[in-house]
Amino acid sequence: MTTPASTAPEVPVFSPRLDEVLAEMIKGQAPNRGHFCGHCYTPLAEDRRACPHCSVDTARWPPVEQVPSEVIAMFRALRRRESIVVNSFAFLGLFLGVALFLGLFLVSDALWWRIVDVAILVAASRLFAGILGGALGDEVGYRFARRRLAREWREFARTREPGTRNREPGTGN
Repeated sequence: MTTPASTAPEVPVFSPRLDEVLAEMIKGQAPNRGHFCGHCYTPLAEDRRACPHCSVDTARWPPVEQVPSEVIAMFRALRRRESIVVNSFAFLGLFLGVALFLGLFLVSDALWWRIVDVAILVAASRLFAGILGGALGDEVGYRFARRRLAREWREFARTREPGTRNREPGTGN
């Protein structure tokens, strides 16, 4: 669903296509050159008159040839935040698996029990890490990082004026 041009300055998230392009840029697999929406920086076809993501008319916000460094920095921060949350939840899952192992280790001295306990350590740690990191951590990390991105985007949007072409926001250049 696209956002009407009247509310376009509130578009806080990167379009899926911009996500792909920025990921390639930070890996060094794509240059920071092209034809981008002047408002949300979604890649545009040369003949587009409105952005497919934010619906802003190119006459109001002329396309730019580069994504500003501030937007690339926001994307890196977004990915870093997501990663920190997901990894934290996964490590919590590993900790729970080790705690379960230690708890069960104290139950019996029998060799067969210790062998079962080691199998439980491996399985439980993997399972808990997968559930907490992969399922819960992904969702929490995504929401947390996107909320922060929305705040950063609003601050960034205040630094620029419609119709400025190929200008770094906030620099006057």
